[in-house]
Amino acid sequence: MLGQLDNAAEYYRLVWSTDPSFVSAAFGLARVRLAAGDRRGAVDTLESVPESSVHCTAARVAAVRARLRGRTPSAGDVPFLDDLTAAAGQVEALNAYGLDPARREQLSAEVLGSALDWVLSTGRDTVPPAAGGRMVLGSGLDERGLRFGLERAYRTLARLAPGGEERIELVERANRYRPRTWV
Repeated sequence: MLGQLDNAAEYYRLVWSTDPSFVSAAFGLARVRLAAGDRRGAVDTLESVPESSVHCTAARVAAVRARLRGRTPSAGDVPFLDDLTAAAGQVEALNAYGLDPARREQLSAEVLGSALDWVLSTGRDTVPPAAGGRMVLGSGLDERGLRFGLERAYRTLARLAPGGEERIELVERANRYRPRTWV
């Protein structure tokens, strides 16, 4: 709160390395590292939360969001592409950690939305050369594939939604992302 990121990081690191049962220290250290611009350090810290911890799932979800948070992707941003594919892999792996379907689909929509932003930032309708033939959560890494993936994620969220208004809003969002088709 005082803006002393170095001091805060050192204290959080000291607590986290001394006693890994204080998982709040890992979250604090990750927040400080993100604020200092050390995205890789924040992700590494969150991924260091042991699988035996009840906070493991929350840490993995936070790691996915840390990889994508505050990014303004550009056409040749290969590190973003690597983070994007790692985030997608982590979302798929979260099933083993017991992530509920609604949170998984919400996280999938965030990853696919970031991927779509990245593809659109290239200014082309094709996959940038750095992307190769990569897939993101079962969707091709091009505008059409990502739009279909986002549509699928929002329709799944609509089926899982508890209320009618929320369901309608999610279906409308799915329709906004759906690519134009002839049928």
